[in-house]
Amino acid sequence: MALTLTEGNKYSRTELQREFIDRLVKADKVMSVIPFKTVLGNSLTYNTFTTRSTANWYDVGDTITESTPVMAQATAVLRQLMHDMDINEFIKRTRSNIADVRSEVLNEGVTVMKETFMDAFIYGDNSSNAKQPSGLQKLITSTTYNTAHAGVTGSGTGTALSMARLDVALDLIPDDGAPSRYMLMSKKMRTLIGTYLTSIGSSFPRVPSAWGVPLDSYRNIPILTSDFILNTETAASDAYTAKTGGSSTSIFVVTFGDTDVCGIQGTNNIELEPIGQLETKDAERVRAKWYVSLMMQNLRTSVKVDGILTTGAVTA
Repeated sequence: MALTLTEGNKYSRTELQREFIDRLVKADKVMSVIPFKTVLGNSLTYNTFTTRSTANWYDVGDTITESTPVMAQATAVLRQLMHDMDINEFIKRTRSNIADVRSEVLNEGVTVMKETFMDAFIYGDNSSNAKQPSGLQKLITSTTYNTAHAGVTGSGTGTALSMARLDVALDLIPDDGAPSRYMLMSKKMRTLIGTYLTSIGSSFPRVPSAWGVPLDSYRNIPILTSDFILNTETAASDAYTAKTGGSSTSIFVVTFGDTDVCGIQGTNNIELEPIGQLETKDAERVRAKWYVSLMMQNLRTSVKVDGILTTGAVTA
């Protein structure tokens, strides 16, 4: 069973480790809803259908044609995300509250770990950087099952979003009201959609959330904004090609779960390892390390719209 970092944090072994994970989760709502499986070894191999089978109608005496789905094996390999944090001995010994020094160092460590992981969660590409896992842009690519380009003709370097194209993407996934499904987008994209809704006398419906604060939603799917979904993506033929260099963005609709989008991690979760006193400078070092990766098993429960030009108004 996959647990979110918040739930897994209950099993952390030290107060320092629990505090670090708690801050990591509170720093980003998207981070708090990603479930993580703990795996033995350094990888997890899983099966995923790349092509579905088909059924047909027959007359009496017809030869029945066999149809077998195409299944592929995918492997999520644990990657090593690490960050060394040095606590200066002079500051530690001359300031009256040592806990404040630790707090400042932890806050910086949380920020660095969060930014690095969330960038890979969206844009990681193991084929170009073998040290990191592949993220949503790399995992969600099938124009048959989970990808709709903003431009219908696919001939531009980005097209302003029409709500009809967003609906096309949503119609690719089961309309089952999955409680762990969220729509992820940049703040600018939410603003552009909100402006369109206002122009037609509407607004985002609000839905309850686990944080006690209602969230904007579309078609009953809660919206989470992320600073790690950029508005500078490059698009070719209205399809995502790179995270920088252009004026486009993407919207993701992600179902989180054991057989959907899920993180995997080593048996020790996020670990804080005291390195001790350094020889070359007057400081104590603590190492944060996380053996982590990302998997997406079901091709049909998470989708994206890419190639959305952010310099144009949203239309119907």
